[in-house]
Amino acid sequence: MGTEEQDDKKTASISDAILLMMALLVLNQIIIDLFNRIQKTSPIKKFINPPMITTTIGILAGIVMNEIEADNAMNQIRKGFSSLFLIVLLPPILFESAVNMETQPFFQHFGTIHLYAIFGTLISILITTGMIYLGGLTGFVTAFPLNLAFVYGSLISATDPVSVIGALKSMEIEKMLSILIFGESILNDAVSLTSYEAALDFYNDSDQGVGWVILGFFFEFILSIIIGFLIGCLSAYILKKRNEDSQDSIAELENIIMFIVPWVSYLIAEALEFSGIVSIIFCGISMARYAIPNLSKSGRKSISKTYHSLSSTFENLTFLFIGIGLIGFDLYWDQMGAGLFLITFFAILFARLANIVSMSFIANWFRSANKINKNQQVFLWFSGFRGAMAYALSLESCLQFEYYGNIMLTMTILIAIINIYFQGAFIIPLIEILNLKLPQDGNEEEKPQVGCLARCKYAIGQFDEKFISSNLIKQEEKKDIELQDVEKQ
Repeated sequence: MGTEEQDDKKTASISDAILLMMALLVLNQIIIDLFNRIQKTSPIKKFINPPMITTTIGILAGIVMNEIEADNAMNQIRKGFSSLFLIVLLPPILFESAVNMETQPFFQHFGTIHLYAIFGTLISILITTGMIYLGGLTGFVTAFPLNLAFVYGSLISATDPVSVIGALKSMEIEKMLSILIFGESILNDAVSLTSYEAALDFYNDSDQGVGWVILGFFFEFILSIIIGFLIGCLSAYILKKRNEDSQDSIAELENIIMFIVPWVSYLIAEALEFSGIVSIIFCGISMARYAIPNLSKSGRKSISKTYHSLSSTFENLTFLFIGIGLIGFDLYWDQMGAGLFLITFFAILFARLANIVSMSFIANWFRSANKINKNQQVFLWFSGFRGAMAYALSLESCLQFEYYGNIMLTMTILIAIINIYFQGAFIIPLIEILNLKLPQDGNEEEKPQVGCLARCKYAIGQFDEKFISSNLIKQEEKKDIELQDVEKQ
């Protein structure tokens, strides 16, 4: 009987937590809709964005839950968020970003995006790890062992520029800068998650050496890319060869492929012990390039709206969780100490700066035109928010490392709150100060690249046109998409 009563209480607390989050989502959407109406005429519109509102609702919910002593629901939220985010919430968010992006500018700046997202993130991880570890050696702040500093350096290097992307949608910002931020955002989470898992392997088996950890990271990352890309191409081929006997069967096949295939990509990669997140991102990228053009026009609109709604809802849910966690969780404020937080926060800012400056220098060295200027680099540095991914991984670390894990969670929540409220408030003003808006006529011409790298890009593009696109995209659909791309430019 005791076991049955415990199971009933656990089920009831889970139901309470789900009901609470659904009610908060509805309330949040109502308030954001009201805010959007007022925002058009309010002078404070530049300094407030939807993530701030959603996080504030979460904080207020946490206060109420503390007052009514809703400990069971709070525990379920804390225990369940990490798995919920990584398995349920994050894949659709990243897939929606991948399939709804403009593929032409993404592939045009493909190399630069990967410089920031992969090599730049690794630089951030190493610098953050080193500064946290060395700070502990001084004896003035809480000391982290090197392997745990590596774990935290990996998870806190996950940027979450949802607030920035929201601002970019509301303002006509330079297209090149927009795609660099957008592209980095959908790849950085994957890189950080993969590096976090590699850091855990290093923690559990430190004898394997850092070199093997880095080699394993690249091996896992590359194979995950291949899996996702090939599955996306397979879906495009199936859509091209679909049965055209009835429109109903076409719509049904389109829905099945667009909603099932991404999860197949994710699950296959996870089953092979690779990165499902990396796989689903590149599945989305390849489907955006090859599968989306094979959809009917109504299918494209339907899929886009559905994934956008899912992504928006799940993003709001993560900000609610962050707000609830700040007040409702038993955080280790005293154990963390102000010194460790200040060192960590400075390390994050410096690591992001080193990432942007060094990778921009390399990118500009290969660019004959459209170089990334100082103002753009400042905005790229400023846009490195920490949020949902770092929060989810820090919750997971609590279960694995207990004392140090709770300190990681405390630092992560505080950093995320600072990013959301303080950095988020100055996104739009910074765009204006740095003069990064599009010209008033809405046209932004990028000069053609020349040199060896440009010739390589051209050769890859020709190979894609002759051997991949020609076999995966229906020709009449391809022409229609090309015309739409021309109109967007």
